[in-house]
Order: sequence, then C-alpha cells, then structure tokens
Amino acid sequence: MYIIVDSITGNSIKFAIKTGYTYMKVKDRKNIKEGDKFLLITRCQNFGEIPMNTQLLLDKYHDQCIGVAVSGNRNWGKHFGISGDLIEKQYNIKCILKFEGTGYPHEVEIVKKFIEQYEREHND
Repeated sequence: MYIIVDSITGNSIKFAIKTGYTYMKVKDRKNIKEGDKFLLITRCQNFGEIPMNTQLLLDKYHDQCIGVAVSGNRNWGKHFGISGDLIEKQYNIKCILKFEGTGYPHEVEIVKKFIEQYEREHND
C-alpha cells in the first residue's frame, strides 16, 4: 500500500510524508504494478476540475485506488475540494478528506486510519 500524490505546491507531498506511508508522484504512474493498491492525494484546478494527471491515473488504475483525499483552499467556497466529489461520481472512489495546506494532525490520522482499516478488511 502506498500513496500517490498530485501536487503543484508540495503541500500534498508534505501531507503524505506525515502519514508514514511510501508515496510516489502521479507523474511516476508508469511504476504502478497491476494489483497494487494506493490512496490518492490530489488537488483541484480551474474552480474544481480534476487535474489532467489525476484523470490519466484514474482512467487506467481507478480499480486499484482505495480512496482519495483532496488538498484545497477554503477561500474557494463551494468549490473547495470539489474535485473529490467529482472523482467519487466519475470513478466511484470514496473521497475521505478535504484539507488545506499540509493538513492538521487529526486529518493525517483520518487518512492513516482509513488505510489501516482497509488493510485489516482486505488482508489475504
């Protein structure tokens, strides 16, 4: 299990590092192996659109993604983290968190607990 990050500012990478899980950047998606499970941390662009690199990743690997967390800015109002809602609808992947900046400790815990629960429930 690892985290895949789509980040421009680096804040989502800092968030991923705080979880303690291995991460890779979305541009390195060619390194994903069939059957690998991952959690996606992505962002919004252009008032809530799903970033192109995230779309390319999910078009091919959506069945391997266990959930998504979205970085954003609450200044965008109703558009805050909306790409997570779009991903839920388009790819049927649960949006587990919307956060700002590098995230608060309790938000990092939400992601860690989600991954831990998934691993417990899907332990072969």
